Amino acid sequence: MNTHLNSQHLAWLESRKQGIGGSDVAAILGLSKYKSPYQLWLDKTGRTPVEDEQSEPAYWGNALEDVVAKEFQKRSGLKIQRVNKTLVHPDYDFARANIDRAVINPKISGNVRLKNGELTTDHILECKTANQYMAKLWGDDVESVPDYYLTQCQWYMGITQTQKCSLAVLIGGQKFLTYEITYDHELFMMIVEECGKFWHENVLADIPPEPSTFDDVTHRWSKHDPDTSIDNYELTALIEEYKALDTDIKSADKELKTLKIKIGSLIQDKELVLNGDKRIATFKYQERTTIDSKALKITHPDLFEQFSKTSSTRVLRIN
Repeated sequence: MNTHLNSQHLAWLESRKQGIGGSDVAAILGLSKYKSPYQLWLDKTGRTPVEDEQSEPAYWGNALEDVVAKEFQKRSGLKIQRVNKTLVHPDYDFARANIDRAVINPKISGNVRLKNGELTTDHILECKTANQYMAKLWGDDVESVPDYYLTQCQWYMGITQTQKCSLAVLIGGQKFLTYEITYDHELFMMIVEECGKFWHENVLADIPPEPSTFDDVTHRWSKHDPDTSIDNYELTALIEEYKALDTDIKSADKELKTLKIKIGSLIQDKELVLNGDKRIATFKYQERTTIDSKALKITHPDLFEQFSKTSSTRVLRIN
C-alpha cells in the first residue's frame, strides 16, 4: 500500500527541525528502540533525506488517531477538541508540542483556546495504537506505561502547563486501554535539561552526539582512510577485553548447542514440554520458503542481476 506523504505531513516534518517535539524526547534520553540520539541529530540537522512514503505503522497510527480519540470521548463522557497549533514553552523556545487533543474542562472554559500563551484547560489527550506483539508492554496501571510514551506525555504537559494527560491506546485493533498521567514538574525539568543540552550543544552547534549503537559508528565513519593506522593504549586494552569476552561467548555458545542437542533428543517426537501445568518449551515442525540464490544466478543470471542489491558498510574484525 502506498502511503505517500501529503503536503501537511511534509510541513510537519519540516517544523520538527525547529525544536524538540514529544516524539524526540525518548531518543534523546536513550529510551527509544527506534532511534538513537545520533540518528535524531541527523534528522534535526537536515542530514536525513525525507522518505517519499510513510511507513505502514506511521500511516495507520495517523489514520486511527481520530478513531481512538472518539472512543475515548465515548467511554469517558468528556468532550475533546483539536488544537491545530504548535505550542512552545514560554521559557524554552526549543520545547515544542503538537498534542493530539485537548480535553475541555467546563470549570475553566467551554472550549479550548490559546490565551496569553496558555491553553484554557488543565487536561490533554494523547492517542496511540500498538500492534498485538506490543500488548505485553501495556499493563493495567499507569506504572506500566512504556517510558517512550510516559516521557512524551510529561513533555506535553510541561509545555502546555496542564496537570493531567489521558493516554488512550488501541492494541491490536481490539483492546482499548486508558491511563491517567499526572504532571511531574521535577521530571519535566530533568527532561528539559537533557533536551536543552542536545538542542544547544549538538543541533545548534552542529556537533554530533557520541555514538550509542554500532550503526551510529559505521554511519559517522562510513569509509576508511587507506594505508593509515593507529597505536593507542586505551584502544589496545579495549580490543583485549573484547577478545576475552568473545572467547567466553563462544564457549557458552558451544555449551548451548550441546544442551540443545540433549533437550531435543529427550523430547523426540513430542510437541510440548510441561512443568506441571506450565508450558516451558515447544518442539514443532514448520516450513519456510527461501530463494536459492546460487542456483538462480546459474540458471537465470539476468534475473539475478536485475533483482540483486549491493550495499556497503565498514566491517570491524578483531584479529
